Amino acid sequence: MLTNSELTENIVINCGNHDRLMTDISGLSLFVGRQPFPRTPVIYHPSICVIAKGAKRIFVGEDTLSYDENHYLINALTLPIEAEVVTASRDEPCVGLVLDIDVKIVSELVLQMEQAGHEQSEFGSDALISASPLSANLQHALTRLVSLCQQPLDRSILADSIKREIFFEVLKGPQSQVLRNCLSQYRYVNRLVPVVQYISENFHRTLDIYTLADMASMSTSSLHQQFKAMTSLSPMQFVKNLRLHRARTLMLAGINASDACYQVGYSSPSQFSREYKRLFGSSPKDLMTEKSPLATLA
Repeated sequence: MLTNSELTENIVINCGNHDRLMTDISGLSLFVGRQPFPRTPVIYHPSICVIAKGAKRIFVGEDTLSYDENHYLINALTLPIEAEVVTASRDEPCVGLVLDIDVKIVSELVLQMEQAGHEQSEFGSDALISASPLSANLQHALTRLVSLCQQPLDRSILADSIKREIFFEVLKGPQSQVLRNCLSQYRYVNRLVPVVQYISENFHRTLDIYTLADMASMSTSSLHQQFKAMTSLSPMQFVKNLRLHRARTLMLAGINASDACYQVGYSSPSQFSREYKRLFGSSPKDLMTEKSPLATLA
């Protein structure tokens, strides 16, 4: 069993009194959760999520995944899910990090590994999110990366190479294909990844199933079936969830509910309020009294 004490200590020191810290290392954020986080809808972006201390549980459709001090989570695509932290306190916080996946680095590594003769199974997994054992090499690389946060010179010189090492370790491991699925040229998700990316960038605009189906070169029924199998949501449910999550982020930043409603693409505040309450269990007006420091953690 691995010991994450050094990684935990580095994260806690860097976060200080903050619950979450966006570091000066591109794509790296740290968190220290000092209270339980009830099962709540959240958005996971393409990333590697590591718990240095504690545990977290996520729900993707009917599937449940847990990751803890000995397992990391890898997510290949923007996905609306539900997450919870059952046990956390000021004395025993849930401590971890999120490293966004750098598609450029991963693409370069995949090409180099293929040129070096590394054989990838022809029938890899089409999974987009999965938990995997945390290897000693991966743990050490993550610890070194976090240690750079307070070393400006070392950070500027070494951060990218250590991130490269982290992605390389994942590509050598059992979840290699999940990381490869971030790249749209891989056969298992090559039609749907561009659709999800387009939705993620244009959810505030008017979108319809016919446009999305044309983009994927699929019939509307086939898109609906395969999209739901991949994300646990239909395409239009996916659009709605992204809109509501974005509105919630805007309101947490101080934007009033009416403005947030229109900014994310709703034309009816009453419809927005109904659908928001259906997803989050409370109305937009209640948001300011229900803030949780873990609400945005992956």
